[in-house]
Amino acid sequence: MVLGILGPASPFRGGISQFLHNLADSLSSQNEVIVFNFIHQYPRILFPGKNQTELLDKKHNYPIYRVLTPYNPLTWEKTAKSIINHKITHLIIKFWIPFFCPAYTYIIDYLKKHTNIKISVLCHNIEFHEKWFFAECLVKRMLRSVDEVIVLSENVAAQAEKLVLKKKIIKLFHPIYDVDIFKYHRDESLQFLQLPDKPTVLFVGYIKPYKGLDILLQSIPVVHQTNPEILFVVAGEIYAKINKYKDFLDHRYPHIIFRNQYISLEEIPHYLNIADVVVVPYRTASQSGIVQIEYSYLKPIIASNIPGLQEMVIENQTGFLFQSEDEKDLAEKIIRFFAEKGNIDFKSNIKENNKNYSWEKFASQLSISHHPKPYL
Repeated sequence: MVLGILGPASPFRGGISQFLHNLADSLSSQNEVIVFNFIHQYPRILFPGKNQTELLDKKHNYPIYRVLTPYNPLTWEKTAKSIINHKITHLIIKFWIPFFCPAYTYIIDYLKKHTNIKISVLCHNIEFHEKWFFAECLVKRMLRSVDEVIVLSENVAAQAEKLVLKKKIIKLFHPIYDVDIFKYHRDESLQFLQLPDKPTVLFVGYIKPYKGLDILLQSIPVVHQTNPEILFVVAGEIYAKINKYKDFLDHRYPHIIFRNQYISLEEIPHYLNIADVVVVPYRTASQSGIVQIEYSYLKPIIASNIPGLQEMVIENQTGFLFQSEDEKDLAEKIIRFFAEKGNIDFKSNIKENNKNYSWEKFASQLSISHHPKPYL
């Protein structure tokens, strides 16, 4: 059994790459794993951030081959042939936006025509936060010939059901990440980030309209009427027009610290170290890798009560839910958190909850040596 994983790996940055490596690490303990990485991910003109890669000094116990540029058709057949030449028996393709559909569809069709390789597509999204022309047609065509569609939440399972047969859908979960929560002391992180030692609310991650940062910002004046000492830290690279947030972030409120930059895997532990609670005010969500990163560091969550998030938060145990897009309700939940945090053992609750979301459990439920029951 030789497992192949196709998708962005290091040096590409972000949660998708981090997920791929965690998946490959967990599978490689029992199987031979080969990663088929991208050469380039997006053309520069389509990428809203400053950089698509980051340097990480980490070695892996599986080979990584850079073979695919999704927007260059000259690499598509070469990628398929590389997968065949490495005698892959089961290929897992990482998918999250329709931009990759043409390349993935070609590779899937080529492999199905020339081999008996089992092909699974692991879908982080089926319906998308941003609008894509012909997205449903592209995704449906891509998934037409695959053996199974792996999803990570009830929400995405329901979306997949509109495009493929139920028997193809394997519903798993988004695992937590393998991190060292004791890597830094809080004082070290405060010094590293040059932040004061105050009760702290954190928003972290790419800043896009669907992530609802404006909802959090609008809640801050209400919170400060009750708790003026609370510090709000916003850390992430803006992928939207900054004017939407400028009034709040341009020193209008002294207790808002804004770091408009990509937060690297090396910096994430520092930000989570200094946070008392993390707010996830999304308007839409498939599921959230950000929530699982935060749980990995045993941090409680205040999240919107929307599909994709509400099943990830256990009310009064791992955090609180607020009425989606209601800044006053969000403010009330933040105030409530600081009033009640001494009475709820969030860390113990999260640690217990995390046992259900390990990579070992995830890997064991993938249909590699067996076929779990499909989503019905």
